[in-house]
Parts: sequence; structure tokens; C-alpha cells
Amino acid sequence: MNPLLQITDLHFDIDPQHQLSIDSLTINSGGSYLFCGDNASGKSLLVQLIAQDNSDVQGTITRPVKTSLVGFSVEDEILAIDRYFDRSEDIEGGIDWGRSAQDVIGHNEIAKQITEMLKIEPLLSKPFKVLSTGETRKVLLARALVQKPDLLILDEPYAGLDIASQQHLTDTLNTLISQGLSVIIVDFYHQDLPQNLTHFLLMANGKVVTQGLKQHVMETKLWQQANQQKVTLPHHLPDCHDYQHLDSDIAFVMMNNVSVSYEDNQVFNNFSWHFNSGQHWRLAGPNGCGKSTLLSLINGDNPKAYGKDIHLFGVKRGSGETVWDIKKHYGVVSAQLHRDYRAGVSVLGAVLSGFFDTIGLYDQPSEHQIDIAKQWLDLLQLSEQANKPFSQISYGEQRLVLIARAVVKLPLILILDEPCLGLDNQNRAQILALIDYITRHSNTHILFVSHDARDKLQCLTHQLDFIKEHKGYSIKQTQLAKDNDE
Repeated sequence: MNPLLQITDLHFDIDPQHQLSIDSLTINSGGSYLFCGDNASGKSLLVQLIAQDNSDVQGTITRPVKTSLVGFSVEDEILAIDRYFDRSEDIEGGIDWGRSAQDVIGHNEIAKQITEMLKIEPLLSKPFKVLSTGETRKVLLARALVQKPDLLILDEPYAGLDIASQQHLTDTLNTLISQGLSVIIVDFYHQDLPQNLTHFLLMANGKVVTQGLKQHVMETKLWQQANQQKVTLPHHLPDCHDYQHLDSDIAFVMMNNVSVSYEDNQVFNNFSWHFNSGQHWRLAGPNGCGKSTLLSLINGDNPKAYGKDIHLFGVKRGSGETVWDIKKHYGVVSAQLHRDYRAGVSVLGAVLSGFFDTIGLYDQPSEHQIDIAKQWLDLLQLSEQANKPFSQISYGEQRLVLIARAVVKLPLILILDEPCLGLDNQNRAQILALIDYITRHSNTHILFVSHDARDKLQCLTHQLDFIKEHKGYSIKQTQLAKDNDE
């Protein structure tokens, strides 16, 4: 087979203590590869260097002329361009929505064929910046395929996809691979990956520790050790004396006949819901059905909440409360927060910002708050990263830090919107077990969204199912059986 990509003696300084170092790597034309490794192993950095020239790289990378990358880094670049050209201050209504999904993908005949193949025509007119995580992944894949790449690199392509979209992506990738397209998937091993991937590569600490044919790699001790999961729970939770207890007889959230639409698109209609003490809810439904919209209505981030019959902690929205009065009761983890958290702050500072519900740290934390934040970093094995800039750690490590930020004050309500995006299998298992532990040992209540079958919580008591209707979605409410581990 003809070599498509060759790397020789690659060295790249990640920081003063860590380096990406690849002695030799060859990808053959028509090959299909899975790059695996724990968070901060260097796999995402490696494919970014493969996809784009970097003057700081030592060594040789011989790459095909047409290489397309799909990943969080590409999403960040597109959003950064839209922010740079944002003209909201000059526009009537005050919102510059930026480029549409169609603008990001392209307007030629190939783009039309690709969007039809991926079944994303309904997304094309939407602003790219408002797409859900799963919708964004679909648009980025279309954008990459429109470029007719010789090598397609997909960094966590299943992130945020609903179940039907996961299966459609797998079928699409199996077809593309069988047609001879060279593909590198960067992901953590799971059952939904394309079956016709031929080669696996495992990374750790910036190095390739084993590579070869899929079956050979999966039989090695290194692979088996890397896929073992050991969950460690704390003896107690860090004490947060600032937590405010509310009257348990008052519903945390009460919504009566609430309808929401954007332009001509109805999200949901006449929705009524009570979220009471002792309940933990899962929100389930396809990409773009309105789950994140519902969460934004109650966490203070959506202006459409005003003028509607929504009560939070016994107070009607729009009756004089400030957004900070609302946010003090919440901890939030979401893809949108991760997108927006661009403050120049240390890892410790990012966790401390959870006490103040800010992006960045602008208040002086107390010694007690600093101690609590350090305890959470220790629980998540991030203590060594405490003084590093948040922006300079890996995406998965950033997600762990944002989880620590969300739980640092043991909030009354913990909103977890796809919390495990970017986490390796070990950290995923650890975080899910920790969430269950928190619900057993504190007064924190859960609102949980995830499309990943691996993301199971024992604490969940109720579920909201978003069901597609002719116009918008209806929402079904269900009380779950005590054993919800399906």
C-alpha cells in the first residue's frame, strides 16, 4: 500500500514539562485508524499538527495535500471568526447571528449532495453559533467532506449526537471507508465505532505506546490496562458553608403553559412542569429538540423566560429578581459554557469562579473557598494543574475543571448538559459515580442530558421525553422505576 502520511522524529513542546514525541508513524492510503488514549495523552494535539502546519514542530510530517479535520478546535476557529466580525452593536435588535450552517458548509453542488447524504437540510438556515453540540458535529462533518479530502480526521465525531444520528454516522463512515477514503478517528473506545476500522493506535504521555492491526492491539496488555476502569469516591464532600437551604415545600421550578419559538420555529407549546425537592430529572430527545432551551429558561440565561409563567424557588421570573439571584442556586456544565469560557484564568481560578457564577475570576475568594476548590481539584486528580492557564490544558481536562466549577458550592440544582463530552472512559466512569455520590450526600438535585448509552446515573427519579410532532415537540413526563440502570 502507498504511504499517505508519514511522520518521522516529531517533537513538539506542550509545556515546559511535557512534550509530544513521535518517532515514526505511517498511515497508508485507504487505511482506517482509531487513535486512542486517556485525556491529555496528546492524541488531539497530534492530529491538529497533522492537519495544519506549525512552525514550532521539530521533525518531518509528510501529509496529503487535502486533509480535513473535524473537532472542537475547528469549531473554536469558526466561532472566533464570527466573534471577530460580530456587528451586534450596529444591528437593529442587537444580535448579529453570524454565518449560517450553509455558509460554513458551502453553497456549491457538492455541498448540496453532502448535506442530503448526511440528512441535515433542516439545519442549513440556522446560525452556526446556536446549533446544539450534535448539530455542530454534523455541520462540521459536511464541511470537511465538501473539501473532498484525501485524509479525513475526526476528533470525537460522536460527541453530542443523539442515538439515531450516532447510527447514521457509523453507517456513513463504514460506507466512506469501504469506498477507499482514508480516515483517522480520534476517540475513546466504544461499541458504536465503525466496524471496518483496520488499525488502532494507543497514546500515553505524548507518545505512541502501541499500534497495529485492530485485533492485535486489542489483545495487548497495554490496551487492556488502558481500558480498565477503577472508580474512587471520597470519604466526604468538601464542606460548603455558603450553601442556602430553601423551603422544601416550594417547587424549585414551576412552569405553567409555557410556549417558546424562534422566528417561525416552534420549540414547545403549552408546557407545564414542576421540579420538586427530592427529584432528579433526565431530559431525553433528539438533537435540536429544545432540551438546552428548556434549561436556559430556568438558569437565567434566556430572555424568553420573561413574560411567561415561570417561577423559580417561589419567585416569578421578571418580578425584580436579578440573574445572580437565580444563578446562586445553580451549578452548570454544558457545551455552551465550555465554548464561552475563554477567560485568561488559571485552573484553580476557573474552579473558584463557580462560587461567583462568572466566566473568569473577578472577586477575591476567601481562604475557605480556596481550600474547597483545591479539595475538588484533588478529588479529580488535577492538583498538579492548579496553576496552569485553563486555556493550555486539554479539552478533556478543561471539562473536568468545569465540572469542579459546577459542584464547588454544592448547588441546589446541578445542570449537567452532556457533562462527559471529551472525557476518557476512566474519567467518565469516575464523574458519573461522583454525581451519584453527591446526590446521596448533599442537597444537590440533578437535571441531566446525555445521548451516550454509557452515561447512566442511579439517582435519576424522573424523565422528560421530547417527542417530535408536526410542529415542534411535545414533552412527556415519566416517573422512573427505582432501578433505572437499563
